[in-house]
Amino acid sequence: MMLKDAKINANGKTGTNILVHGLGRLGRSVCAAVADGGAQRGLSVVAAIKNTPLASNEVAKFDFPVYTNVADCSCNADVIVDCSVASATGGIVAHALQTRTPLVICTTGHSDEVDSAIKAAAELIPVFVSANMSLGVNIAVKLAAIAAKALNNYDFDIEILERHHNQKLDAPSGTARWLADSIFDAIGEKQVVYDRSETLAKRGKEQVGIHSIRGGTIVGDHTVIFAGPDETIEIKHSALSRDAFARGVLAAAVFTARQAPGLYVMDDLINL
Repeated sequence: MMLKDAKINANGKTGTNILVHGLGRLGRSVCAAVADGGAQRGLSVVAAIKNTPLASNEVAKFDFPVYTNVADCSCNADVIVDCSVASATGGIVAHALQTRTPLVICTTGHSDEVDSAIKAAAELIPVFVSANMSLGVNIAVKLAAIAAKALNNYDFDIEILERHHNQKLDAPSGTARWLADSIFDAIGEKQVVYDRSETLAKRGKEQVGIHSIRGGTIVGDHTVIFAGPDETIEIKHSALSRDAFARGVLAAAVFTARQAPGLYVMDDLINL
């Protein structure tokens, strides 16, 4: 999917001004993607939020202001992209709601309270939420659900394996949970098992195992294994760099900035 050229936004302006919340790996990739040809597509990063001050040798890397507190930012943004962590999402949802700014949420693992705040905000502003911003992962999720439904009556066991870099905080990944939820939507709820080391027993037929590997600089791999009698099917997605996620974030930002209030997901973007 190519990133569509920016069009006239809800404020009658051409282009999309983006406020980036969080300057971790994804946030920096988004900024780099905008710097690499974003102006030609009408994209610009007007500011970023980082909860700790930039190191002195980092200041020159950014041609926009970087704030430690979103309350200090008075920039004119058409959309906010949240690339932070789950614990910080609630604050940016409140800011987006206060300023009536469309919001793209790329974080996962939110509390019930934050999930409720996101749904409430979507009644007043456009909010885009995705557990994974990659187009390929979203297709893999759909394929996993289709395969699970087709194989449900043929004695296939389902296991989900995810691999990420050694700096990732959460396990299993939000995408692994999303894959499981998509499968359960297709075939009904199953017993999720994260660890079999404490149980001396055969694998239950109602189990779906989710396994996490952390190491090195693995960007992100997800595999759904359908293991049946004498044959195995695997649906796998590998992210080769964070550019895949950054492109998805920017496509979502352009899309969300032009929507009416509501809660949007990747299906809404892909199916345009």
